[in-house]
Amino acid sequence: MEKDQLKEVIRELKSRSDLSAVRHRTQALLRSVDPKVLSLAEQELLQEGFSQDELRKLCDIHLEPLLGNIDGKAENNPTHPVTILQEEHKAIQAYLSDLERITNKLGTEANVKPSQNDVAELRTISQMLVEAESHHKREEVALFPRLEQHGVTGPPAIMRLEHDELRKRKKALKEVVEAADKLSQEEFDRQLKHLADYIVPTLRSHIFKEDNVLYPTALRTLSESEWPSMRSEFDKIGYCPFTPKHVLVRNQ
Repeated sequence: MEKDQLKEVIRELKSRSDLSAVRHRTQALLRSVDPKVLSLAEQELLQEGFSQDELRKLCDIHLEPLLGNIDGKAENNPTHPVTILQEEHKAIQAYLSDLERITNKLGTEANVKPSQNDVAELRTISQMLVEAESHHKREEVALFPRLEQHGVTGPPAIMRLEHDELRKRKKALKEVVEAADKLSQEEFDRQLKHLADYIVPTLRSHIFKEDNVLYPTALRTLSESEWPSMRSEFDKIGYCPFTPKHVLVRNQ
């Protein structure tokens, strides 16, 4: 059974120090995997004693082969809730790239203070990452509970955990950037790098898992009648400053 094979591979990823032998099997198995089957396999492993933190760390390894193999788009519906979330992900990814670029520049240019332009750009980036809270809230209030009502509980639990951890770091990043004029260059660079080194890869991985497992699972699990009410909840909660306007237009 495909689900049992997936569970066995994930167990091996946890128990073996040499992952190279397992990766080949993982790649072969995941090439044609149904995201919902993967979600259910992870959910059962949580019930068997895997911690959410253990499974979350393994996700980055066993989801690598999925890149490009899963279609998680809401076809022919540019205003679908999943489309809105994915378009917001694109904007967040751009902010992460800018954060990485500035952080790397400051780390390689010894004794060079961040320019006023760098600090201004960092203020915008950190503010927009904090403003992404409405994106996470829409998932937590409107999407995750519906998946859980259908018995898909594992992936939402892991995504909530990551939201909580990222929320703290994004807030800390904004506070560091706002205090740039009060910190020494060395301390500012140290704190900025520490936070960016966590936020950039973690949020990229989080987005990858949502785009390639969580959203496709939702599209395969939820009925067509559930999406309009979810969209209404999205509208009530509100959107991010960077949410593309074209995906918010009704009745296209």
